[in-house]
Amino acid sequence: MQQKTFTPTTFKQTQKRKILRYSIIAVLLAGAAAGGFFYLQNENQAKHKHSRRNIITVKRGPADLTVLATGIIRPVHEVKLSPKQTGLLMKLHVKQGDRVKAGQVIAEMDASNLQGQVEAARGTYLAAMARLEKMQHGNRPQEVAASKFQELRGQKAVHQAKVNIGRLGAQIEALTAQLKRDESFAKRQGLLSGAGAVSEQAKIDAETAATVTLSQLHAAEREREQAEQAMAQSQAELDATREQYSLMKSGFRAEDIEEAKNMAVQSRGQLKYMESLLYDTKVRAPFDGIVTQKYADAGAIVTPTTSAATTSATSSSIISLSGKLEMVAQVAESNVPKITIGQPVEIMATAYPDRVFKGKVTQIAPAAIVTQNVTTFEVHADLTGDPKGELLSGMNVSAKFVTGTIDDAITIPTVCVVSRKGKTGVYVPGDGNEPDFKPVKTGQSLGHDIVILEGLKEGDEVFEGLSKEQLSREGYDGKRPGGGFMGGGGGRGMGRGFR
Repeated sequence: MQQKTFTPTTFKQTQKRKILRYSIIAVLLAGAAAGGFFYLQNENQAKHKHSRRNIITVKRGPADLTVLATGIIRPVHEVKLSPKQTGLLMKLHVKQGDRVKAGQVIAEMDASNLQGQVEAARGTYLAAMARLEKMQHGNRPQEVAASKFQELRGQKAVHQAKVNIGRLGAQIEALTAQLKRDESFAKRQGLLSGAGAVSEQAKIDAETAATVTLSQLHAAEREREQAEQAMAQSQAELDATREQYSLMKSGFRAEDIEEAKNMAVQSRGQLKYMESLLYDTKVRAPFDGIVTQKYADAGAIVTPTTSAATTSATSSSIISLSGKLEMVAQVAESNVPKITIGQPVEIMATAYPDRVFKGKVTQIAPAAIVTQNVTTFEVHADLTGDPKGELLSGMNVSAKFVTGTIDDAITIPTVCVVSRKGKTGVYVPGDGNEPDFKPVKTGQSLGHDIVILEGLKEGDEVFEGLSKEQLSREGYDGKRPGGGFMGGGGGRGMGRGFR
């Protein structure tokens, strides 16, 4: 075996390698120590950070006092439309989902049997009005003049009859005198003929003349009797003509005019009744709204109904109409005094969880509703912030009524408040961020937050929830403990603490 020989140069190289080796080992040890230090520091920071992830800082500031309630969207008015009389549906102008205006014609019924009756009633009314107008205006001047002319004719006839009677009277007087002369002459002729002073023929002629005169006298007397009868008739006609003329000049009696007026009123009432029946054959919308149901089509027989609304898909009516929508909330009895008419309300619908609709309180029900020993009052609100009509009838909503404002309030989430051994309080970070119970005095609930009156100040820290280990150390084993704690926010306290 050859012996290794160390020269000065070889010795120096060996020393350098040893120094390099020791330096590398030192560096590695230093790196390992630094890595361990940083690892332990980061682990402690992560653990500390993990222990503070449920801690919030108490803040002070303005807070709105609110009342929360659940409710539903429903129509202010909802009716079933039907005709006033049973009949045949001729036309239907709307369908389900259509929006209609007040007075708009929804449907038309068969009116063929009423149109003729309406025209007949109108004719009767017009005739009654014409008769009344005639009586109120009196007779025409032409009619009065004609009556006057008839009176004048009657007067002339009476005068003519009197003249004729006078003529016949004079004629009778003359014939009477003539008869006396003729009879006296015939008597003398008879005496002379018997004495032979005159011929027999002269006697006969004298007697004949007397007989003729007597006949003429009798004829004149009969003619005078006829003239007297004619004058009496003419006088009667004159009296009637004068009465007629007097009536023509004075017009109709007040009683007759009143009777004509009553007849006109009666005929007008009958016409309006028939026109109303004809008008009712067109079914009109009583208010602005939307057609929610359709029950009949053209050609169906529909009947009147007394039901205001229905949820059934069948009915003897034509359609169901819903009016303007409103929100009806069930407000707890203790919160009703905080709400006033005209108060604004924020409405959140289940169908639109990220939307807030506006409303205004219009009515607070005067009577309570008791359901399972819980007393609530219905509060109605107009939908003032739904221009597109996105809220529909039957939607479930929650309502927030702003009842006031606290300018300088300390608030924390409601879930932070707990009850332990009959005391209300919160958990605050203690040694090592372990929870310590601290009693507080709570005030007005603000929805998801609550006002703290005593026990906390601005900048304090409280636990919003505890870990399972922290809950276990506090004596909570998953069941409500007899002397343990529960959430102050309706059983939600510490509900977010299970990690």
